[in-house]
Amino acid sequence: MKDIIKQKLVIDIDTSPNWDKVYSGICLVANSELVLLLNFNEETAEFDGFTIVKNKDFEKYRVWEKEDYAELKNDNSAELLKSIDIEDFGDLKSSLKHLMSELIAIYTYDDEDSYFVGKILSINDSSIELKLIDKDSKWTDKEKIKIEEISYVGFRTSYETKLIKNVLQQRV
Repeated sequence: MKDIIKQKLVIDIDTSPNWDKVYSGICLVANSELVLLLNFNEETAEFDGFTIVKNKDFEKYRVWEKEDYAELKNDNSAELLKSIDIEDFGDLKSSLKHLMSELIAIYTYDDEDSYFVGKILSINDSSIELKLIDKDSKWTDKEKIKIEEISYVGFRTSYETKLIKNVLQQRV
């Protein structure tokens, strides 16, 4: 994996048989706890935000072949990579601490079909508290989530960016 990271290669992480999800992107960090990817968005054919998944949640990955790169219509990776310090992403808890000012999306092991989107209000050794935002960019409830129950964290994707822009426009 170190060579994949150094070369900034795109990989597909396959979470089966646990879930039916494949995450694609440039691998930025891979260690015994987590993997940080610069997301590849199949719909827009460009890179879009970041994904953190736990290393224990996948058994296999595939490095893109040369012909797979034809799917990439706009290589905007350099611009997105300038906005992140990968040293902040050594483990999930420290990653979450560095994301306190961000709008994030979280999947939990409890229910892989539902997810939470919000800002981290607080974090301790075992849990985080989120201020949730709905699809209409309205701040709603607070949710306490155990860190060990988090299976996915997404941030700076077009979805979170759109929600936060709508919040800012509502203030004007």
